[in-house]
Amino acid sequence: MKPVIGITANYSTDETIGLKSELGVRGQEWQILAHDYIHAVEQAGGTPVILPLTQSTDSLHRILSLLDGILFSGGSDIDPQHYGELPRYGLGSLDSHRDQHELMLVKKALDEMDIPVLGICRGFQLMNVARGGTLYQDLRLEKPDGMNHALKGAPKYHPVHTVSIREGSKLRGIFGQESIGVNSFNHQGIKKLGEGFEVTMSAPDGLTEGIEMVGERFVVAVQWHPEMMVEHDPMYQALFKRFVLECQKEGI
Repeated sequence: MKPVIGITANYSTDETIGLKSELGVRGQEWQILAHDYIHAVEQAGGTPVILPLTQSTDSLHRILSLLDGILFSGGSDIDPQHYGELPRYGLGSLDSHRDQHELMLVKKALDEMDIPVLGICRGFQLMNVARGGTLYQDLRLEKPDGMNHALKGAPKYHPVHTVSIREGSKLRGIFGQESIGVNSFNHQGIKKLGEGFEVTMSAPDGLTEGIEMVGERFVVAVQWHPEMMVEHDPMYQALFKRFVLECQKEGI
């Protein structure tokens, strides 16, 4: 049986999403998800299920009980008050509704459930914040000696820099190489690492690009977007295949 994997949705109050696509009318709010996530999970052998934002995670109790794994997807910046900071110049758009919902959900997934968890971009940062970590609110201003990580003009599948992968880590086992090329669309990153995580993937300027929970449980997160790269290079599908395999074990 294919494992059931929940993928968190984005939330937007931008009515033009519906107006431009002719799928809606004025005044509507939207819960949306890029197809790349769904495609990557399905191609890896999983059954993707989009998890909506709700007022309480209790509303998702029945769905969560059926899941074999959760993928926390990308999106807007996390409000810095959740990691004890005031907003600084360079901070991007915020979504308090999504922050509140997903912080409850990720804490539940990490602390109350025993299923595999994968985080991508915002999901990577969310997992870190949920465990007491902090973020650079804007790399260009707070880490000016580093490289440009916000290359939004590049093709989504194009590797623009390399990352080193720590020997003995889950990510090293997945990719089987000491370094790989990755895409890069983030203007934020991990500053202080959250409790219980270890850094297992790093950019040339030292920015953290991948983390894993200490121990045997599969809780892995990356700053970059492997789901955007799978169609152009099957190597990147390895992360999703391993994730789905771990979820399969959970469902047995």
